Amino acid sequence: MPAQRVCAEPGCPTLTSARRCDDHQRQREQARGTRQQRGYDAAHDRERERWRPRVERGEVDCQASTCVMPERRIQPGQDWDLDHTDDRRGYRGPAHRPCNRGWRRGQ
Repeated sequence: MPAQRVCAEPGCPTLTSARRCDDHQRQREQARGTRQQRGYDAAHDRERERWRPRVERGEVDCQASTCVMPERRIQPGQDWDLDHTDDRRGYRGPAHRPCNRGWRRGQ
């Protein structure tokens, strides 16, 4: 069983193995809005499917403005996202999941 820790939500004493307790995680997800409100509509799905074969063959470099991975090339089997432009009106292209989601090396 994973180690238990206090929920990351300020003032919540609930112990959880995740970052937040179930109630606060659910509230956080509801506040994010729907998938479509966040820009993941049918056009997004089509664009991701258009890139999928090349990514799966290992032919695509990470298009994130800052790549945090040791190698820019997205390897077959690696998790990847379709990176939006900063204004969210278009796409840069495939990016390593950590690069797209703003993770930092060593975390």
